[in-house]
Amino acid sequence: MKKTKRYIGFDLGAESGRCVVGTLKDEELLLREIYRFATPSLLYNGHLYWDILAVVQEMEKGLKAAREIFGDRFDGISVDTWGVDYVLMDAEERLLGYPYHYRDDRTDGMIEAAFKIVPQPELYEKTGIQFNRINTLYQLLAEKGQKLNLLETAAHLLLIPDFLLFVLSGVKKAEYTIVSTTNLADPYTRDWHWVLMKKFGLPRRLFPEVIEPGTLLGSLQEDLAKRTGLHSDTPVIAGAGHDTAAAVASIPFESDHCAFLSSGTWSLMGVERPEPLLTPKSLAYNFTNEGGVAGTIRFLKNIMGLWPVQECRRAWALDGKKIGYPDLEKMASENGSAKSWIDVDDGRFLKAGHMPEKIVAFLKETGQPYKKEAGWLTRCVLESLAFKYRTTLRELEEVTGQSLERLHAVGGGIQNGLLNQLTADAIGREVVAGPVEGAAAGNIGMQAIAKGDIRSLPELRKIVRRSFELKTYTPRNSGYFQENEQNFLKILAGRK
Repeated sequence: MKKTKRYIGFDLGAESGRCVVGTLKDEELLLREIYRFATPSLLYNGHLYWDILAVVQEMEKGLKAAREIFGDRFDGISVDTWGVDYVLMDAEERLLGYPYHYRDDRTDGMIEAAFKIVPQPELYEKTGIQFNRINTLYQLLAEKGQKLNLLETAAHLLLIPDFLLFVLSGVKKAEYTIVSTTNLADPYTRDWHWVLMKKFGLPRRLFPEVIEPGTLLGSLQEDLAKRTGLHSDTPVIAGAGHDTAAAVASIPFESDHCAFLSSGTWSLMGVERPEPLLTPKSLAYNFTNEGGVAGTIRFLKNIMGLWPVQECRRAWALDGKKIGYPDLEKMASENGSAKSWIDVDDGRFLKAGHMPEKIVAFLKETGQPYKKEAGWLTRCVLESLAFKYRTTLRELEEVTGQSLERLHAVGGGIQNGLLNQLTADAIGREVVAGPVEGAAAGNIGMQAIAKGDIRSLPELRKIVRRSFELKTYTPRNSGYFQENEQNFLKILAGRK
């Protein structure tokens, strides 16, 4: 690899977004974050929305920053974001309002409503997707129940990364890794499940053609090129639109007997498979079959992740106590074992609100001791996550029949070394952490594969292993989790 290649990757999470430039040279990948912004959301009339046009403005700032630092020529641009949320447009490509935030409460009761139309086993058999009230299907059913049903007016539905790629390129497509999060895709054909759409009364005209990750869409739109100073021939690429799919693409697996953990606002834990796995047991354990790159399936479970810590931090800041994440980790470490735990997937923790009060309320309801100090509450959440990882890994082995030797963790959550160590202790296996910038590395890597600068997914993973520092955590105190496992499982059982 002689010629230097440069790509722009936008990696947007629920908490923040950033523009990253990836430089590929001599079989090494260097990432440089050049612009970061808070992901803007709005609370209006009792509902929570994404300020999607503010996101577009921030992306333009990122493109300008890239041009100022690296010049006006790049080998590609792509976008990855969170899943399930969407933008509606009319026939003239005008936005029909702000897109809803997946944490909005309009989907309360929609899973039960869906099962009245398509029974739970049949819905799982058709899509293989974990039942979660945030999924696009339940959002669309909620929309159908509105007095003004915008689905009747809309001409186009684009998931968030597909909409942002449309803004960049003018091309409307649906990339499969993000489509697979909707609960409306066929995991075998890797297309929309049209029979299911008809049963739910969803207009076929709304849903664009599905494409595979690593597809060249076109070039940067002329007006956007003029505003940012970039060449209009800059390729726009649909890489892996779902941030978890991008992150998993970057994981330098050491064998086929490894699980992955994408750690951030959400935790997504699973294994990479060549085909879907839809069995009564996978349904009973609520595992999901989401699209991966290179024709793979990400067989995984969504777990709440570090959202409770993020919301606690926000609540403390509103009370005048601004505490950085490194300080929270230190305080939690110094606190010692919490010996009280929450079910991070309890419904109350999904929504925004005063998270410290919610955690204490859960502990009171389950008869557990509690403290209100920041360090103790953070430790409680981290231990609860580690317990959840322990349970999920055991379920993964049971459902897949695989013996999983180690866990590869990627994403911003791995910057919390205490959580990594607690995870290793809980699962009794090594945790290999890295890269932190997993989604950005996968974003850039899929662009390079689309352009032929990297030949394959295995080659991308070799490049990642050479390019980024990986840290291994070995179990130190597995006894704590063994001794307290039954107490934790009783808490989970009591909440069902």
